Amino acid sequence: MTRFVDTNIFIYAMTGHPEFGDTARDILKRIEEGEKACTSTLVLCEIAWVLEAMGRQPEIKPTLEKILSYDTLEIAGYDEDDLLVGAQTAVKHRIDFNDGVNLAIMMKASITDAYTNDMKHLGTVDFITTHFE
Repeated sequence: MTRFVDTNIFIYAMTGHPEFGDTARDILKRIEEGEKACTSTLVLCEIAWVLEAMGRQPEIKPTLEKILSYDTLEIAGYDEDDLLVGAQTAVKHRIDFNDGVNLAIMMKASITDAYTNDMKHLGTVDFITTHFE
């Protein structure tokens, strides 16, 4: 089974979040060691935006290179249709637009499990099983 990796997993791991950092690093370690997973180019952009907002712009390229080095992490792109489905999905499930687009990407790839700690958005979608362990 392939699980989608949400932005917060990467952010918690790279910022050393005091409560969630260890769990996020454990998830990424399993992927680095061969667990199959998927994330999106939108997630990669969100990671870059967060680093930039934190004044850590020089860390963007090495962070993305590290993520892209995981052999079993598929990076799914998105197209115009995904944006439109994402906008519709966001309204339908009362989640934010980026989560709607990621949900559209997951639906297209038949992924129903996600590594996330976002119970406010992805955690409310009835056909997604969330994991944060």
